[in-house]
Amino acid sequence: MKVSVKRLISLLVIVVMLFSLVACSKDVAIQDENVQSESEEELSGEITIWSWDVAAKSLEYAASNFKKIHPNVNIIIDDLGNSQVYDKLTTSLATNSGLPDVVTIEGERISGFAKKFPDSFVDFTSIINKDKFLSVKISEASVDNSIMAYPWDGAPAGIFYRTDLFKKAGINANDINTWSDFIDAGVKMNEIGVKMIPIAASRNDTLFRFIYNQLGGYYFDKDGNTTLNTKNAIKAMSIVKEMYDAEITYDNVNWDGLVTASKEGKVATVANAVWWAGTLQSECTETAGNWAVMPLPKASENSSTTSINGGSSLMVPKGGGNSKVASEFVKFAMTDIDSIVYSFKEYGLYPSYIPAFENEIFNEEVEYFGGQKIWKLFAELGKKVPQLNFTENFGEANDLVVDGQSRILLEDASVEETLNKLQEELVNKFGK
Repeated sequence: MKVSVKRLISLLVIVVMLFSLVACSKDVAIQDENVQSESEEELSGEITIWSWDVAAKSLEYAASNFKKIHPNVNIIIDDLGNSQVYDKLTTSLATNSGLPDVVTIEGERISGFAKKFPDSFVDFTSIINKDKFLSVKISEASVDNSIMAYPWDGAPAGIFYRTDLFKKAGINANDINTWSDFIDAGVKMNEIGVKMIPIAASRNDTLFRFIYNQLGGYYFDKDGNTTLNTKNAIKAMSIVKEMYDAEITYDNVNWDGLVTASKEGKVATVANAVWWAGTLQSECTETAGNWAVMPLPKASENSSTTSINGGSSLMVPKGGGNSKVASEFVKFAMTDIDSIVYSFKEYGLYPSYIPAFENEIFNEEVEYFGGQKIWKLFAELGKKVPQLNFTENFGEANDLVVDGQSRILLEDASVEETLNKLQEELVNKFGK
Protein backbone atom coordinates (compact mmCIF):
# COMPACT_ATOMS: atom_id res chain seq x y z
CA MET A 1 0.00 0.00 0.00
CA LYS A 2 1.34 3.37 -0.96
CA VAL A 3 1.47 5.88 1.89
CA SER A 4 1.92 9.58 1.22
CA VAL A 5 4.74 11.45 2.90
CA LYS A 6 2.21 13.77 4.50
CA ARG A 7 0.26 10.87 5.99
CA LEU A 8 3.45 9.21 7.23
CA ILE A 9 4.46 12.35 9.09
CA SER A 10 0.99 12.53 10.66
CA LEU A 11 1.28 8.91 11.86
CA LEU A 12 4.70 9.60 13.36
CA VAL A 13 3.35 12.61 15.25
CA ILE A 14 0.53 10.48 16.67
CA VAL A 15 2.98 7.80 17.78
CA VAL A 16 5.19 10.37 19.52
CA MET A 17 2.16 11.84 21.29
CA LEU A 18 1.08 8.39 22.45
CA PHE A 19 4.53 7.70 23.89
CA SER A 20 4.44 11.07 25.65
CA LEU A 21 1.06 10.29 27.18
CA VAL A 22 2.29 6.90 28.37
CA ALA A 23 5.38 8.48 29.92
CA CYS A 24 3.28 11.13 31.64
CA SER A 25 0.89 8.52 32.98
CA LYS A 26 3.85 6.60 34.38
CA ASP A 27 5.10 9.76 36.13
CA VAL A 28 1.67 10.35 37.60
CA ALA A 29 1.52 6.75 38.73
CA ILE A 30 4.90 7.09 40.42
CA GLN A 31 3.81 10.31 42.17
CA ASP A 32 0.59 8.71 43.31
CA GLU A 33 2.52 5.71 44.55
CA ASN A 34 4.74 7.96 46.64
CA VAL A 35 1.73 9.71 48.11
CA GLN A 36 0.16 6.35 48.88
CA SER A 37 3.41 5.15 50.43
CA GLU A 38 3.52 8.16 52.73
CA SER A 39 -0.10 7.57 53.66
CA GLU A 40 0.59 3.93 54.48
CA GLU A 41 3.50 4.99 56.67
CA GLU A 42 1.41 7.51 58.58
CA LEU A 43 3.11 8.21 61.92
CA SER A 44 1.34 7.33 65.12
CA GLY A 45 2.02 6.86 68.79
CA GLU A 46 3.12 9.08 71.64
CA ILE A 47 6.36 10.95 72.31
CA THR A 48 7.52 12.81 75.39
CA ILE A 49 9.75 15.89 75.23
CA TRP A 50 11.86 17.34 78.04
CA SER A 51 12.56 21.03 77.70
CA TRP A 52 12.35 24.29 79.64
CA ASP A 53 10.97 27.81 79.68
CA VAL A 54 10.46 29.46 76.26
CA ALA A 55 11.95 26.47 74.46
CA ALA A 56 9.15 24.29 75.82
CA LYS A 57 6.53 26.87 74.81
CA SER A 58 7.99 27.03 71.31
CA LEU A 59 7.88 23.27 70.97
CA GLU A 60 4.21 23.31 71.91
CA TYR A 61 3.51 25.43 68.84
CA ALA A 62 5.65 23.21 66.61
CA ALA A 63 3.81 20.19 68.02
CA SER A 64 0.44 21.69 67.06
CA ASN A 65 1.70 22.18 63.49
CA PHE A 66 3.11 18.66 63.38
CA LYS A 67 -0.22 17.19 64.50
CA LYS A 68 -1.97 18.86 61.56
CA ILE A 69 0.10 16.58 59.33
CA HIS A 70 0.21 13.58 61.67
CA PRO A 71 -3.02 13.62 63.72
CA ASN A 72 -2.35 10.18 65.18
CA VAL A 73 0.73 11.37 67.06
CA ASN A 74 0.33 12.52 70.66
CA ILE A 75 3.06 14.83 71.96
CA ILE A 76 3.64 15.44 75.68
CA ILE A 77 5.96 18.31 76.61
CA ASP A 78 7.39 18.43 80.13
CA ASP A 79 8.50 21.97 80.98
CA LEU A 80 11.39 21.47 83.39
CA GLY A 81 14.29 23.64 84.52
CA ASN A 82 17.43 23.00 82.47
CA SER A 83 19.37 21.66 85.46
CA GLN A 84 16.50 19.25 86.18
CA VAL A 85 16.53 18.11 82.56
CA TYR A 86 20.24 17.31 82.76
CA ASP A 87 19.96 15.56 86.13
CA LYS A 88 17.02 13.41 85.02
CA LEU A 89 18.61 12.66 81.66
CA THR A 90 21.86 11.54 83.28
CA THR A 91 20.03 9.22 85.67
CA SER A 92 17.76 7.81 82.94
CA LEU A 93 20.67 7.16 80.57
CA ALA A 94 22.63 5.44 83.33
CA THR A 95 19.72 3.12 84.11
CA ASN A 96 18.31 3.01 80.57
CA SER A 97 14.85 3.71 81.93
CA GLY A 98 12.41 6.59 82.01
CA LEU A 99 13.98 8.30 79.01
CA PRO A 100 12.18 10.99 76.99
CA ASP A 101 11.82 10.70 73.23
CA VAL A 102 13.22 14.21 72.64
CA VAL A 103 15.33 16.44 74.86
CA THR A 104 16.53 20.04 74.60
CA ILE A 105 20.30 20.34 75.06
CA GLU A 106 22.54 23.39 75.25
CA GLY A 107 25.24 23.29 72.61
CA GLU A 108 28.15 23.01 75.00
CA ARG A 109 26.67 19.84 76.54
CA ILE A 110 25.98 17.81 73.40
CA SER A 111 29.41 16.22 73.21
CA GLY A 112 29.44 15.43 76.93
CA PHE A 113 26.25 13.38 76.81
CA ALA A 114 27.10 11.73 73.49
CA LYS A 115 30.56 10.71 74.74
CA LYS A 116 29.54 9.59 78.21
CA PHE A 117 26.65 7.53 76.85
CA PRO A 118 27.79 6.26 73.43
CA ASP A 119 25.21 4.82 71.04
CA SER A 120 22.42 6.24 73.19
CA PHE A 121 21.25 8.94 70.79
CA VAL A 122 19.98 9.00 67.22
CA ASP A 123 22.61 9.96 64.64
CA PHE A 124 21.17 12.62 62.28
CA THR A 125 24.11 12.71 59.87
CA SER A 126 22.28 11.02 56.99
CA ILE A 127 19.01 12.95 57.29
CA ILE A 128 20.10 16.53 57.95
CA ASN A 129 21.04 18.96 55.19
CA LYS A 130 23.93 20.61 57.01
CA ASP A 131 24.36 23.25 54.30
CA LYS A 132 21.06 24.76 55.39
CA PHE A 133 22.19 25.36 58.98
CA LEU A 134 24.72 27.78 60.42
CA SER A 135 28.12 26.14 60.12
CA VAL A 136 29.04 26.78 63.74
CA LYS A 137 25.85 25.04 64.92
CA ILE A 138 26.66 21.97 62.84
CA SER A 139 30.14 21.84 64.39
CA GLU A 140 28.58 22.27 67.82
CA ALA A 141 26.21 19.34 67.19
CA SER A 142 28.92 17.08 65.76
CA VAL A 143 30.69 14.40 67.78
CA ASP A 144 33.39 12.30 66.11
CA ASN A 145 32.17 13.43 62.68
CA SER A 146 28.57 12.42 63.39
CA ILE A 147 25.76 14.94 63.83
CA MET A 148 24.18 13.92 67.11
CA ALA A 149 21.70 16.80 67.54
CA TYR A 150 19.44 18.93 65.38
CA PRO A 151 20.53 22.60 65.64
CA TRP A 152 17.93 24.97 67.02
CA ASP A 153 18.53 28.52 68.24
CA GLY A 154 21.73 30.14 67.12
CA ALA A 155 23.47 32.80 69.16
CA PRO A 156 25.72 34.94 66.95
CA ALA A 157 27.35 37.74 68.92
CA GLY A 158 27.89 41.45 68.38
CA ILE A 159 28.44 44.65 70.33
CA PHE A 160 25.29 46.26 71.75
CA TYR A 161 26.08 49.91 72.36
CA ARG A 162 24.42 53.03 73.76
CA THR A 163 24.15 55.58 70.96
CA ASP A 164 23.42 58.43 73.38
CA LEU A 165 26.55 57.72 75.45
CA PHE A 166 28.67 57.37 72.31
CA LYS A 167 27.41 60.76 71.15
CA LYS A 168 28.08 62.34 74.54
CA ALA A 169 31.64 60.99 74.55
CA GLY A 170 32.25 62.06 70.95
CA ILE A 171 32.69 58.48 69.69
CA ASN A 172 31.69 57.37 66.19
CA ALA A 173 30.86 53.66 66.14
CA ASN A 174 31.90 53.48 62.49
CA ASP A 175 35.47 54.31 63.53
CA ILE A 176 35.72 51.18 65.69
CA ASN A 177 37.11 48.48 63.42
CA THR A 178 39.57 46.67 65.73
CA TRP A 179 39.77 45.88 69.42
CA SER A 180 42.55 48.46 69.61
CA ASP A 181 40.07 51.07 68.30
CA PHE A 182 37.57 49.81 70.86
CA ILE A 183 40.02 50.31 73.72
CA ASP A 184 40.85 53.83 72.53
CA ALA A 185 37.13 54.61 72.46
CA GLY A 186 36.84 53.19 75.97
CA VAL A 187 39.47 55.62 77.22
CA LYS A 188 37.37 58.48 75.81
CA MET A 189 34.27 56.97 77.43
CA ASN A 190 36.05 57.12 80.80
CA GLU A 191 36.09 60.91 80.45
CA ILE A 192 32.31 61.04 80.92
CA GLY A 193 32.43 58.62 83.85
CA VAL A 194 31.14 55.53 82.01
CA LYS A 195 32.91 52.21 81.63
CA MET A 196 33.10 50.83 78.11
CA ILE A 197 32.39 47.12 78.65
CA PRO A 198 31.52 44.66 81.44
CA ILE A 199 33.99 41.88 82.25
CA ALA A 200 33.29 39.50 85.14
CA ALA A 201 37.01 38.91 85.67
CA SER A 202 36.71 36.07 88.18
CA ARG A 203 33.35 34.61 87.06
CA ASN A 204 33.36 34.05 83.30
CA ASP A 205 35.71 34.25 80.33
CA THR A 206 33.10 35.01 77.68
CA LEU A 207 35.05 37.87 76.12
CA PHE A 208 38.22 35.79 75.90
CA ARG A 209 36.30 33.01 74.15
CA PHE A 210 34.68 35.51 71.78
CA ILE A 211 38.03 36.88 70.68
CA TYR A 212 39.75 33.49 70.51
CA ASN A 213 36.87 32.14 68.41
CA GLN A 214 37.13 35.20 66.14
CA LEU A 215 40.73 34.15 65.51
CA GLY A 216 39.59 30.63 64.63
CA GLY A 217 40.46 28.90 67.88
CA TYR A 218 38.79 27.65 71.06
CA TYR A 219 39.75 25.56 74.09
CA PHE A 220 40.07 22.50 71.84
CA ASP A 221 40.77 21.94 68.15
CA LYS A 222 38.63 19.81 65.82
CA ASP A 223 40.38 16.65 67.07
CA GLY A 224 39.83 17.49 70.74
CA ASN A 225 43.41 18.55 71.46
CA THR A 226 43.80 21.29 74.08
CA THR A 227 44.84 24.58 72.47
CA LEU A 228 45.15 27.12 75.27
CA ASN A 229 48.72 28.29 74.70
CA THR A 230 48.64 28.89 70.96
CA LYS A 231 49.68 32.21 69.48
CA ASN A 232 46.03 33.18 68.98
CA ALA A 233 45.01 32.14 72.51
CA ILE A 234 47.76 34.34 73.93
CA LYS A 235 46.70 37.18 71.62
CA ALA A 236 43.05 36.89 72.70
CA MET A 237 43.82 36.91 76.42
CA SER A 238 46.29 39.77 75.92
CA ILE A 239 43.53 41.88 74.36
CA VAL A 240 41.29 41.18 77.36
CA LYS A 241 44.12 42.16 79.72
CA GLU A 242 44.77 45.34 77.72
CA MET A 243 41.13 46.34 78.22
CA TYR A 244 41.34 45.63 81.93
CA ASP A 245 44.62 47.50 82.36
CA ALA A 246 43.19 50.50 80.47
CA GLU A 247 40.50 50.64 83.20
CA ILE A 248 37.66 50.66 80.69
CA THR A 249 35.92 47.57 82.13
CA TYR A 250 33.06 47.22 84.59
CA ASP A 251 33.12 44.22 86.92
CA ASN A 252 29.53 42.99 87.03
CA VAL A 253 28.97 40.66 89.96
CA ASN A 254 26.16 38.62 88.41
CA TRP A 255 23.39 38.60 85.81
CA ASP A 256 21.24 41.10 87.69
CA GLY A 257 24.26 43.36 88.04
CA LEU A 258 24.80 43.26 84.29
CA VAL A 259 21.17 44.18 83.59
CA THR A 260 21.29 47.01 86.14
CA ALA A 261 24.54 48.38 84.71
CA SER A 262 22.98 48.38 81.23
CA LYS A 263 19.79 50.02 82.47
CA GLU A 264 21.53 52.73 84.49
CA GLY A 265 24.17 53.63 81.91
CA LYS A 266 27.13 52.36 83.90
CA VAL A 267 28.38 50.60 80.76
CA ALA A 268 28.34 51.89 77.20
CA THR A 269 28.46 48.49 75.49
CA VAL A 270 27.74 44.83 76.07
CA ALA A 271 29.37 42.13 73.96
CA ASN A 272 26.75 39.42 73.76
CA ALA A 273 24.64 37.16 71.58
CA VAL A 274 21.50 38.13 69.70
CA TRP A 275 19.30 36.98 72.60
CA TRP A 276 20.57 39.94 74.67
CA ALA A 277 18.26 42.09 72.54
CA GLY A 278 15.30 40.41 74.23
CA THR A 279 16.72 41.14 77.67
CA LEU A 280 17.20 44.80 76.83
CA GLN A 281 13.70 45.17 75.43
CA SER A 282 12.08 43.53 78.44
CA GLU A 283 14.32 44.75 81.27
CA CYS A 284 15.59 48.13 80.06
CA THR A 285 12.48 49.78 78.63
CA GLU A 286 13.59 53.26 79.70
CA THR A 287 16.55 53.15 77.31
CA ALA A 288 14.48 52.30 74.23
CA GLY A 289 15.78 54.05 71.13
CA ASN A 290 19.25 54.53 72.62
CA TRP A 291 20.74 51.17 71.63
CA ALA A 292 22.28 49.91 68.41
CA VAL A 293 24.34 46.89 67.36
CA MET A 294 27.64 46.55 65.54
CA PRO A 295 29.84 43.53 64.74
CA LEU A 296 32.60 42.53 67.12
CA PRO A 297 35.77 44.53 66.37
CA LYS A 298 38.44 42.57 64.52
CA ALA A 299 41.15 40.82 66.52
CA SER A 300 43.45 40.67 63.49
CA GLU A 301 43.32 41.72 59.86
CA ASN A 302 41.68 38.46 58.77
CA SER A 303 39.68 37.59 61.87
CA SER A 304 35.93 37.10 61.99
CA THR A 305 33.70 39.88 63.31
CA THR A 306 31.48 37.63 65.36
CA SER A 307 31.39 34.63 67.66
CA ILE A 308 28.71 32.64 69.48
CA ASN A 309 27.33 32.58 73.01
CA GLY A 310 24.72 30.02 73.97
CA GLY A 311 22.00 28.39 71.95
CA SER A 312 20.52 24.92 72.09
CA SER A 313 19.65 21.89 69.97
CA LEU A 314 17.41 18.81 70.15
CA MET A 315 18.62 15.24 70.75
CA VAL A 316 16.66 11.98 70.47
CA PRO A 317 17.53 9.25 72.99
CA LYS A 318 17.24 5.81 71.40
CA GLY A 319 15.76 4.37 74.58
CA GLY A 320 12.80 6.70 74.57
CA GLY A 321 10.61 4.12 72.89
CA ASN A 322 9.50 5.96 69.76
CA SER A 323 12.66 7.30 68.14
CA LYS A 324 11.22 7.13 64.60
CA VAL A 325 8.37 9.52 65.36
CA ALA A 326 10.66 11.60 67.59
CA SER A 327 13.20 12.00 64.79
CA GLU A 328 10.51 13.06 62.33
CA PHE A 329 9.17 15.60 64.80
CA VAL A 330 12.62 17.05 65.50
CA LYS A 331 13.35 17.39 61.79
CA PHE A 332 9.97 19.07 61.28
CA ALA A 333 10.27 21.46 64.23
CA MET A 334 13.75 22.61 63.23
CA THR A 335 12.88 23.23 59.56
CA ASP A 336 9.23 24.33 59.55
CA ILE A 337 9.37 28.04 58.76
CA ASP A 338 6.06 28.84 60.47
CA SER A 339 7.19 27.20 63.72
CA ILE A 340 10.63 28.83 63.50
CA VAL A 341 9.25 32.32 62.88
CA TYR A 342 6.74 31.91 65.72
CA SER A 343 9.51 30.86 68.12
CA PHE A 344 11.56 33.89 67.14
CA LYS A 345 8.71 36.39 67.15
CA GLU A 346 7.18 35.27 70.44
CA TYR A 347 10.21 34.09 72.40
CA GLY A 348 13.30 35.48 70.70
CA LEU A 349 14.74 32.10 69.71
CA TYR A 350 17.00 33.07 66.83
CA PRO A 351 17.12 30.25 64.26
CA SER A 352 20.03 28.23 62.94
CA TYR A 353 18.05 27.21 59.84
CA ILE A 354 19.32 29.52 57.08
CA PRO A 355 16.21 29.43 54.80
CA ALA A 356 14.22 30.99 57.65
CA PHE A 357 16.13 34.23 57.21
CA GLU A 358 14.25 34.82 53.95
CA ASN A 359 11.12 35.54 56.00
CA GLU A 360 10.24 39.22 56.07
CA ILE A 361 10.47 39.40 59.86
CA PHE A 362 14.26 39.22 59.64
CA ASN A 363 14.30 42.36 57.52
CA GLU A 364 12.22 44.45 59.92
CA GLU A 365 13.36 47.70 61.44
CA VAL A 366 13.44 47.36 65.23
CA GLU A 367 12.09 50.44 66.96
CA TYR A 368 13.88 49.77 70.25
CA PHE A 369 17.19 49.88 68.36
CA GLY A 370 16.45 53.16 66.62
CA GLY A 371 14.96 51.44 63.58
CA GLN A 372 18.10 49.43 62.87
CA LYS A 373 17.59 46.10 61.11
CA ILE A 374 19.45 44.17 63.77
CA TRP A 375 17.92 40.78 62.90
CA LYS A 376 19.29 41.08 59.38
CA LEU A 377 22.71 41.99 60.80
CA PHE A 378 22.74 38.94 63.07
CA ALA A 379 21.62 36.71 60.21
CA GLU A 380 24.71 37.77 58.27
CA LEU A 381 26.99 37.51 61.31
CA GLY A 382 25.73 34.00 62.10
CA LYS A 383 27.03 32.72 58.77
CA LYS A 384 30.52 33.97 59.63
CA VAL A 385 31.06 32.38 63.06
CA PRO A 386 34.14 30.12 62.93
CA GLN A 387 33.49 26.47 63.77
CA LEU A 388 34.37 25.24 67.23
CA ASN A 389 34.57 22.02 69.21
CA PHE A 390 33.32 22.06 72.79
CA THR A 391 34.19 18.38 73.50
CA GLU A 392 33.02 16.54 76.59
CA ASN A 393 35.65 18.39 78.65
CA PHE A 394 34.39 21.92 78.11
CA GLY A 395 32.76 22.42 81.52
CA GLU A 396 35.80 21.34 83.50
CA ALA A 397 38.14 23.30 81.26
CA ASN A 398 35.99 26.41 81.54
CA ASP A 399 36.34 26.53 85.34
CA LEU A 400 40.12 26.31 85.07
CA VAL A 401 40.36 28.94 82.34
CA VAL A 402 38.25 31.37 84.38
CA ASP A 403 40.61 30.83 87.32
CA GLY A 404 43.55 31.52 85.04
CA GLN A 405 41.93 34.68 83.68
CA SER A 406 41.31 35.84 87.24
CA ARG A 407 45.02 35.53 88.05
CA ILE A 408 45.96 37.39 84.88
CA LEU A 409 43.57 40.30 85.41
CA LEU A 410 43.43 40.60 89.19
CA GLU A 411 46.95 39.51 90.14
CA ASP A 412 48.78 40.71 87.01
CA ALA A 413 50.06 37.22 86.24
CA SER A 414 51.84 36.71 82.92
CA VAL A 415 49.44 35.83 80.09
CA GLU A 416 51.88 33.49 78.38
CA GLU A 417 53.07 31.73 81.54
CA THR A 418 49.51 31.29 82.84
CA LEU A 419 48.24 29.84 79.56
CA ASN A 420 51.27 27.54 79.31
CA LYS A 421 50.50 26.18 82.77
CA LEU A 422 46.83 25.78 81.86
CA GLN A 423 47.79 23.91 78.70
CA GLU A 424 49.97 21.52 80.66
CA GLU A 425 47.34 20.99 83.35
CA LEU A 426 44.54 20.25 80.89
CA VAL A 427 46.66 17.94 78.73
CA ASN A 428 47.58 15.97 81.86
CA LYS A 429 43.93 15.87 82.90
CA PHE A 430 42.36 15.00 79.53
CA GLY A 431 45.21 13.16 77.87
CA LYS A 432 45.64 15.52 74.93
